[in-house]
Amino acid sequence: MRRRSGALAALAAYTLLAIALTWPLARGLTHDLPADLVDPVLNTWIVARNAGQFMQALAGHPGALRDYWNAPIFFPHPLALAYSEHLTTQALQILPVYALSHNPILCYNLLFLSTFVLSAFGMFLFVDELTGDRLAAFLAGLAFAFAPYRIGSLAHLQVLSSAWMPLALYGFRRFFATRRLAPLAGGAAAWIAQNLSCGYYLLFFSPVVALYLAWEITARRLWRDKTLGAHLVGTVAVVAAATLPFLLPYLDLRRLGFSPRTIDETRKFSADVYGYFTADIHLRLWGPLAHAWPSPEGSVFQGVVVAVLASAAIAFAWTSARLDVNGSPSTGTRAAGWTLVAAMAVAVGLMLGWPIRVPSTHPIIKITELDRELAVAAMVTLGLLASSAYTRAMARRGLASPIAFLLTTTLLAAAMSFGPTIVARGRIVEEGTLYALCYRNVPGFDGLRVPARFAMIVAFGLAALAGCGAAAIGRNARGRRLAWAACALIVVEGFAVPIPINANDTTYKQTHLAALPDALTPLDTPPPVYAFAARLPASSVLLELPLGEPAFDVRYMFYALAHGHPLVNGYSGGSPDGYMLLSETLKDFATSPDRAWRAVESSGATHVIVHEGSYEPGRGPLITNWLIAHGARAVGVFGSDRVLAVSE
Repeated sequence: MRRRSGALAALAAYTLLAIALTWPLARGLTHDLPADLVDPVLNTWIVARNAGQFMQALAGHPGALRDYWNAPIFFPHPLALAYSEHLTTQALQILPVYALSHNPILCYNLLFLSTFVLSAFGMFLFVDELTGDRLAAFLAGLAFAFAPYRIGSLAHLQVLSSAWMPLALYGFRRFFATRRLAPLAGGAAAWIAQNLSCGYYLLFFSPVVALYLAWEITARRLWRDKTLGAHLVGTVAVVAAATLPFLLPYLDLRRLGFSPRTIDETRKFSADVYGYFTADIHLRLWGPLAHAWPSPEGSVFQGVVVAVLASAAIAFAWTSARLDVNGSPSTGTRAAGWTLVAAMAVAVGLMLGWPIRVPSTHPIIKITELDRELAVAAMVTLGLLASSAYTRAMARRGLASPIAFLLTTTLLAAAMSFGPTIVARGRIVEEGTLYALCYRNVPGFDGLRVPARFAMIVAFGLAALAGCGAAAIGRNARGRRLAWAACALIVVEGFAVPIPINANDTTYKQTHLAALPDALTPLDTPPPVYAFAARLPASSVLLELPLGEPAFDVRYMFYALAHGHPLVNGYSGGSPDGYMLLSETLKDFATSPDRAWRAVESSGATHVIVHEGSYEPGRGPLITNWLIAHGARAVGVFGSDRVLAVSE
């Protein structure tokens, strides 16, 4: 009962902190959106549209699930939902709220806040299970949920949706400790939920689960336990069976010609080594100070406090392993150990882009090959293990600690975040990487644009390590006070209040466009043009102008939740091959009016909505007149919005 009450108290504290540290979002839950009005609007639409499909299915319309992937954008192209994250877990999470409120913005904001609360609570449970120390677990929850890296991802709900990671490992940890099937089922459910929350984490986190299971089996010496093996194989099979149907539409898109991400695009959104010394500009403490190498989605700074506590956890684990081993290392073992330390220090220097030089009687030798230094470190490590019983005993003790798993996870994730090449301040320091190998050989990796999002796995590993470090230092009253101080400092490092709300960048790629308003109109009182569109025949298909500008297209998608008709327009993580051609063709309506009109006719649209107020003065009426001159028929006027029928 004490553990349960402690967990509930932690959950309440995390909830209050989530509200406070995302202020002023709580003041406008029903009508404001965090960050900007592009990707959050897209994700709002995805979650609401999918929740609507589930509601229809529950009401006895199974066809709603058959059409699940054929989202009503980019008409008439199929599988439009698979152009981006499908956010199925999030839609299921928010289904009761959507059924009661039909307010997609409220649903999105509750999901947004829940990513902080559940991430913290999941990490609390996992670290409490690892250490038995609730203060250390509370600190770990803070470190994961309010990591500085998350502030740079406020616009990406799928990236913030990492709560299922610690919950999955917590379930599996409880299974190994109790051998009960309920925790195993819970771990599997959390793993599935994580897979269906974010495609990145499906590929990034699943190997972490496999590594964790292998570590637990090894640490507990259970490789010969056939019953346990059968349970785990069955669990993996269930997770794979539940996940596979959500992968097939993405494979179908490839067969339809949807291109993979190019290696150059992937490099652009990889983390620079100095990205780990670069904080998001909205962070009040580190934003003005840590800006070593700003880049798109490349601000992956993790915080100083977690780094210190993680280092403490590693140091305590090392010391504990040494105390548990009888005897002492030989002189040769010590020398080889220091050689290993030197090789790793040189490798770190090379990663940072430092010109490492070793003076000798010969001309200066310039060490420039990172892979050679890592090979040297690997050979020294293997030599130590082969020749020294003391080293082997140390390794066995160390691998039995969860620190070994967490450290390995953190280092591998950091290495993967660098993408196909390791770059320091824009300069390549290593060509061949593990990520490049995965890009070429692991299905799905060539569809991911942002390797830097591995930084969330880094945040996961560091937070858990920090919790273990806090448990190690908190064994006396002074250590407990230090742990509480560390909790406060973690909050300070992640402090970004007030977070951006309804950010509206009016620098558009297209010319002749007027600025959009700084807020969305609630769907219970939609703009009059969309109230009219809702009364059009069910077979209607809408094309809205301007077309092809993301900030405009994504708002059309949002308002489509009010009228329910398919759109020729669309915005997502990708687009059909002909969509940008359509956009360019329509921009040439004045110089090639007949060609532009044929593009409208072939689009499949039955009605065109011209938002004349979205253009510079005088240009909107020219577009309307061009459409009417080619046979379109005006059927509605609502302020500066014109509705024209282009086919019966």
